[in-house]
Amino acid sequence: MRTLRSPLRTSGALLIAGALTACGGGAGGGAITKVAPAQQPDQLLAQAKKEGELLWYTTFADDDVDDMITAFQKTYPGVKVEALRLSADKLPSRLVTEQRGGKFNADVISADSEPVYQLIKVGTLAPYRVPEIPPLPKQLQNLPDGYRNVVYINTSAIAYNPQAVKSQHLPVPTELEDLTKPAWKGKFSIDPKAINWYEGLISAYGHDKALDLVKRLGDNQPRLVESHTQSITEVQGGEPAAVANAYGYKAAALQKKTPTRLAFSNPDPLPSAAVLEELAKKAPHPAAAKLFIDWIMSKEGQKQVVSITNHVSLSDLEHDDPAVWNEKKWKPAWSTPVIEPDKYDILLQEYEKALHAI
Repeated sequence: MRTLRSPLRTSGALLIAGALTACGGGAGGGAITKVAPAQQPDQLLAQAKKEGELLWYTTFADDDVDDMITAFQKTYPGVKVEALRLSADKLPSRLVTEQRGGKFNADVISADSEPVYQLIKVGTLAPYRVPEIPPLPKQLQNLPDGYRNVVYINTSAIAYNPQAVKSQHLPVPTELEDLTKPAWKGKFSIDPKAINWYEGLISAYGHDKALDLVKRLGDNQPRLVESHTQSITEVQGGEPAAVANAYGYKAAALQKKTPTRLAFSNPDPLPSAAVLEELAKKAPHPAAAKLFIDWIMSKEGQKQVVSITNHVSLSDLEHDDPAVWNEKKWKPAWSTPVIEPDKYDILLQEYEKALHAI
């Protein structure tokens, strides 16, 4: 079991948009792709053991990947899993670059629904329908058939350091509007690549109000960070005092471990985004890949997702962290799971420009 890392830093959105132009729409092209009926795991097991391994390209957090692999291999000890951990904006470009070069390395992909849809459009994924799939909210029901494996939900919360807030005499941020106030100028951070957070704001407030809010946040001189992990780690350290778009699952887990150094507030509506687990095109180990996807989407696998990572599972709502997910308290504001590449790029550049990131 080994977790690999990648230094690739090309913009996934721009590379995918270029691939669409070069490939004439890839898998889109108007062709109808048939989705094979789901198989039961025991139908895949013999061939999966013969293949013996699979490679998982994933956006799961570094400190969760190995535990997820261990849980899978307890159930299926004859199948080895290696993982390439990539950030959400790097994974798509890595896959497209490899496949355009004739290299089909990846077996399984987990990534946000927006870049997954871009990957579908350029033909880098293969449809696969698992035996167990949770009922999807209506906002996610336009995901294409064969690409509906919602492995978890990411929510975006405001995380802050209670000690830093108190020592700097700052008001506790409970809504994003709080971070636009003069007292918070230069004392919070934002991830300028979190396009799904911006889409969630658009879902909550409409485009014009969402853009105005992001512009006012950008004008309040936030620190721009390279990842959600960096942002929440820095807040734990007290500099800056808060982050506008931390992942809720991580903020909740860290609050339990270090309550004096991290707390969080869920805005209402709550920006929410689906993360999908999908099969790569021409997967070198197709049976092992399907077996892994089947497992992680099963009730057993989803319990592991919740217990190991604290992510929100649509299949295991009874065990989801109530501090992270409660639709009666915080109405989900869903990002756009199916978005055309040109609109995706426009929104990303609009978002970065509003934050003075470009």
